[in-house]
Amino acid sequence: MITSIVAQIDHLHDTYCRDCPVKQALREERGKKGAHDFCIHTCSVGKKIQQLGGHLTKS
Repeated sequence: MITSIVAQIDHLHDTYCRDCPVKQALREERGKKGAHDFCIHTCSVGKKIQQLGGHLTKS
C-alpha cells in the first residue's frame, strides 16, 4: 500500500508540478515560500498530494 501511495504522489508531481508555469511565476513574484504556500493551500494537485502524504503518516 505504501508503495502505491508513493507511486501516486510521484506520478502527480511528475505530471503536474515539475514544469508548472504557475509555480514558476509565483516563485519569481513571491519567492519560494509564496509559491509553496500556493501549492499546498490553493492548488488542487497540491492538496491531493498532501492528502496522499497524510495516508503515509497513518500507515
